[in-house]
Amino acid sequence: MVEPGRACGARRHYAAMVGSALLVVALLPIGDVAAAGSGASHTVIIESTSFEPTTITLKRGDTVVWINRDPFPHTATSKTGGFDSGEIAPGKSWSHRFLKPGNVDYVCSLHPTMKGSVRVVE
Repeated sequence: MVEPGRACGARRHYAAMVGSALLVVALLPIGDVAAAGSGASHTVIIESTSFEPTTITLKRGDTVVWINRDPFPHTATSKTGGFDSGEIAPGKSWSHRFLKPGNVDYVCSLHPTMKGSVRVVE
């Protein structure tokens, strides 16, 4: 039984989670709030030691999912430090949402001859 005047532990936990989520959204710049709630998903297949498509164009707020169909691990690593998937195991995937417009070149850090590019437009 809950003592009068005290919130149930589960309610306090839920309230803290909601409050934290609202704080994160409140701290984002206005443009990023709009982008964070929208966006399409695009797929890049990793196969035969290459990224397909090699170049992908998407809108700000869209997500790219890299799927590894090779029998060994790969990475999707931005040349400018914007993202790094770490090792994507065979049969696994990794995704990244792009919130800033511009061109981002990336490589597989394990196989540097594998190169790709993401073009983000408004």
